[in-house]
Amino acid sequence: MAITNVKRKSSPALDGQRNICQRRAATISNMIKCAAERGLDKQFARDAIYKYGQDIAASMKESLNEKFTIDEFLEVFASQPHFDIYEMEVVKKTEDMFLIHFNYCPYVEEWLKQGYCDDELSELCDITMEGDKAIGDSFPGLKFTLGKTIAQGHCVCELLFEKIKEK
Repeated sequence: MAITNVKRKSSPALDGQRNICQRRAATISNMIKCAAERGLDKQFARDAIYKYGQDIAASMKESLNEKFTIDEFLEVFASQPHFDIYEMEVVKKTEDMFLIHFNYCPYVEEWLKQGYCDDELSELCDITMEGDKAIGDSFPGLKFTLGKTIAQGHCVCELLFEKIKEK
């Protein structure tokens, strides 16, 4: 499968921040590989990254009121430098939801350098997205859905956050 993962923005500071993400990606994949060599499955990585996402959500909550709007959540979720690192683009937004595209992924770039492809690449991405899943789960009034991803061969990653309608 061909991967489209093109950087359109660049600066010394941005490239440095992306390098940090790439090091994290390498750490994740290397830990999973070493664990597999010792007979461990990948669930430990999912659990650890999910916990990491819960920690991020706790920090986000400090910046949000209890009855935050979708705009306020988006502002915190897609803050700098993350907005530029992933070349985020808000493609749809209403008062109840937003769909954001990541047009570039430093994790995928690193995993490709390491020689991962196809199903392995997609699985590494899915494991890493446990952090975003945890963010969604940490806000009872929100639902997170991961759509298509760069690691699956699509040109963007789709992240959807929706307010859950009260019944």
